[in-house]
Amino acid sequence: MRLGKKTPPPPQPPTPSKPAWQEHLDPLERPSRELKASDHTAFESILEPVPMPRWLRGRRRRPPDKLN
Repeated sequence: MRLGKKTPPPPQPPTPSKPAWQEHLDPLERPSRELKASDHTAFESILEPVPMPRWLRGRRRRPPDKLN
């Protein structure tokens, strides 16, 4: 075991906040999901009416008798 000064770790370069490839993206070409969702709330899409599946609608009515 050594008793002496510890050498400090080499300094790391500062990490960029964005990847290098993002500077080549055009924000007008493909909007982000935040921009797409800015015109409505999350609850609006949940509360929209949707058609019920066939198995939840119940049994169909019998067709009318054609002998009458």
